Amino acid sequence: MLSRREFIGAGCCGSLAVWSGWGPGRARLAIAGNGRQAVPPESRDVERMLREKILAAWYPRCLDTTGGGFHQHYDEAWNRLPTRAKFIVYQSRMTWVPAAVAVGYPDRQDPWLGYVRHGIRYLRETMWDRVNGGFLEWVDEAGRPDPRYRPWKQMYGQAFGLYAAADAYRATQDRQTLDLAIDAFRWMEQHAHDDLHGGYFELLTAEGKPIDSDVAETSQGALFPLVGRIGEKSMNAHIHILEALTALAGVWTDPLLTERLTEVFLIVRDKIVRPEGHLAMFSDRRYHPLDERSSFGHELETAYLLVEAAERLGRTDHRRTHQVALTLVDHSLRWGWDKAGGGFFDEGPPTGRATKRGKVWWVQAEALNGLLTADRVAREDKAHGSTRYFQDFVRSWAFFRDKVVDHKHGGTFAEIEENGLPHPEKRAKASQWKAAYHVVRALLFTAATLKK
Repeated sequence: MLSRREFIGAGCCGSLAVWSGWGPGRARLAIAGNGRQAVPPESRDVERMLREKILAAWYPRCLDTTGGGFHQHYDEAWNRLPTRAKFIVYQSRMTWVPAAVAVGYPDRQDPWLGYVRHGIRYLRETMWDRVNGGFLEWVDEAGRPDPRYRPWKQMYGQAFGLYAAADAYRATQDRQTLDLAIDAFRWMEQHAHDDLHGGYFELLTAEGKPIDSDVAETSQGALFPLVGRIGEKSMNAHIHILEALTALAGVWTDPLLTERLTEVFLIVRDKIVRPEGHLAMFSDRRYHPLDERSSFGHELETAYLLVEAAERLGRTDHRRTHQVALTLVDHSLRWGWDKAGGGFFDEGPPTGRATKRGKVWWVQAEALNGLLTADRVAREDKAHGSTRYFQDFVRSWAFFRDKVVDHKHGGTFAEIEENGLPHPEKRAKASQWKAAYHVVRALLFTAATLKK
């Protein structure tokens, strides 16, 4: 079985040229949330959207050719707003995107390889901490650690730096880039690995000392947006550590890396994913759940990442992994899908009506990944009702295409309200958290899957 990255490389080898019109639908139809028939897309439909509505909106507009890296803030019409500080997560994601495009379309690598090298140069020369190692979380306009922010480091950000470097090497074959990815892994291993309970501590000082709940906060810098909670382990960091280690294992063979990838895979599959199909959002060091919620986008994303990692590891217990993935997707469909208006809600309790009912852009992108993954593994396992996942994918695609993509300005709206309209106060096309990564990853995978 091909890994996801091998699958993309094998399946998306056409050019990113302009195609004519939307392709004719396949025989199977589904009913969208608004009650209308939704026609399955052709791979060329998806590639056209990727090229014309997403990539053309972001690149090369986002490149900061003066200060390095990528501009971080744009309004609804893509007017650039000031970027006072650059964030490791955003900079890494915007480096990863052209790398993934270059790998997916090897016959159309210009200008994408240039964009990759532009981004990785900034990560290596500016965002890598030359004194303490690891990636800096925030740098100011001059490329120095921003004094407004605490000089802490989060594993969530470290994971994205590693992820970008690993796939940038896959695209460019530049040895310096692989060295950066290996250095990032070794820094994580030296400073953040929990040798007693497995997985990783998530919040560290600038020097790399894990910060527990009884460690006083530093007085240097007042700002620090936490992804997790001090002294706890989060679902969000660990699924993206899983993603990063999977990417590195695709370009570098190392026994310790394989051991850590296996360890994190089992933590996510067997401890963070709850038996009912929701997630332990936060846990203690031993992975006893402290906060269980339905985060529908993360459930769909985790299904996709678990199958990817299992294939990279060549595990033989694929039925167990497939069952967990299907449980995650089934839970999201039961409690997260809006049967009336289409699209997935944001969050809710472990079971019951969703309480955060906005339809966030990245959740709808991850729905494409999760549903197509469920469709594939259900067919491989000959699970009952396998075709329904494809029908659910078609509905989700229709909502993403018709509601989430901004067909006037390009890119995607940040959030769609339950009434089907863009949220009036959440229309920014780019921010420190809103990069092109989720959408591009989903469309690459979708196009490759449909073509295969």
